[in-house]
Amino acid sequence: MSEQHEQHELKRVLGLGDLMGIGVGQIIGSGIMALTGITIALTGAGTPLAFLVAAVLVICPNMVLAVLGSAVPATGGMYTYVRDYIGKKTGFYYLALLVAGQLVLAMFAITFAEYATSLVPGLSQTAVAAGILTLCFIMNVLGVDIAAKLQNILVIILVAAMVLFIAFGLPKVNWSVFSGGISAIMPNGFINFMTGASLLTFATGGAEFLSELGGEMKNPGRDLPRAMIYSTVAVAILYAFIGVVAVGVLPIEDVAGQSLVLVSQAIFPKPVYYFFIVGGGMFAVASTLNATFTWCTKGLLIAAEEGWLPKQAASLSKRGTPWVLLVIFYIIGMIPILTGLDISTIARLGNGVSLIYVLFPIFTGYLIYKKNPEAMAKSSFKVKPTALYILTTVALIGYIIAAILNFSDILGAWQMMLIYSAVVIVYAFLREKHVKKI
Repeated sequence: MSEQHEQHELKRVLGLGDLMGIGVGQIIGSGIMALTGITIALTGAGTPLAFLVAAVLVICPNMVLAVLGSAVPATGGMYTYVRDYIGKKTGFYYLALLVAGQLVLAMFAITFAEYATSLVPGLSQTAVAAGILTLCFIMNVLGVDIAAKLQNILVIILVAAMVLFIAFGLPKVNWSVFSGGISAIMPNGFINFMTGASLLTFATGGAEFLSELGGEMKNPGRDLPRAMIYSTVAVAILYAFIGVVAVGVLPIEDVAGQSLVLVSQAIFPKPVYYFFIVGGGMFAVASTLNATFTWCTKGLLIAAEEGWLPKQAASLSKRGTPWVLLVIFYIIGMIPILTGLDISTIARLGNGVSLIYVLFPIFTGYLIYKKNPEAMAKSSFKVKPTALYILTTVALIGYIIAAILNFSDILGAWQMMLIYSAVVIVYAFLREKHVKKI
């Protein structure tokens, strides 16, 4: 099979350190600040273990995508895998879902604004959300290397805030909370424990999108799988320690369903508390927002040059960044902010769609050995076919269940998905005659 993975004059500037920064920044976000308390209500003292289980659930699809990214590194990696191994129209449908899923850009910006206005009540939440979205947009227009440097700074500060939470909190932990055996770890039963772990996949996921940056990596075969796995494991361990503090300092019934703000007030002196809210809360969300801008245009860049979109959409700036596509995602993020759409609706819709579109590139794990054996033979990241098929199956089952649960209580969510899908499919059939042969 002939492969054509275009690099589009994008510069190969990203090393392992840059990828780790982007990966950690993509993982550490609003999830840890918002979901820990909800998980405590489900799992009690089992929350630290639930974080580690969530990491295992996330690593299965990450491993599949790391195999693909190492064997066939490409800008817009996940799109090119769907296009080449499943079909062109399916690849475009995947991209259409990816675009819809970027409603979460607004969620990140609004969450940042909520933390900012909690510290300075007089600020306009809409203005702050629009401002941070604009800042991350501008940094990515200036160049992926500049965005990566910003990302590394944000990640250093937010990791420092998380480490302070652990350092100040561990001495105040009541360790007897964890001494109750299974009844303490799973106070509400195994199903609720797994529900909590599944919920935390949102907090521990994100490194899979590093595969979108294959064309900008110095050594993708070596660095991509390492960055995806290392960043996920590192953040999961950090989160587990945060979970220990979150459930061990105050009575569990007091922190169940609450954010980390309550515990941070109990363990920090005022100056450190403010640093944690800014560096841990606001910067965590900002880093995720910035990282999302870094990867989300890559597949559409290829699709535009192929003819699925008008040619102008593939325009690059003098700095080699896809500025037109960045503008499109900027608008997608800005509309919910300016219209005042409810953040919970934004989050559920965006995350639900994200769980669905990632099923397509994961499915290619079944096909890569058959359709591109040469690349697999040369890959520096070796996984045997049987192991890859098992990982692919586990990943698909887990994500399908998660998507169903995510949409289950949103009125009209599936109907909107069907209407949107129908429009995209009709467009794909009509536009296909303009698409280059690959």
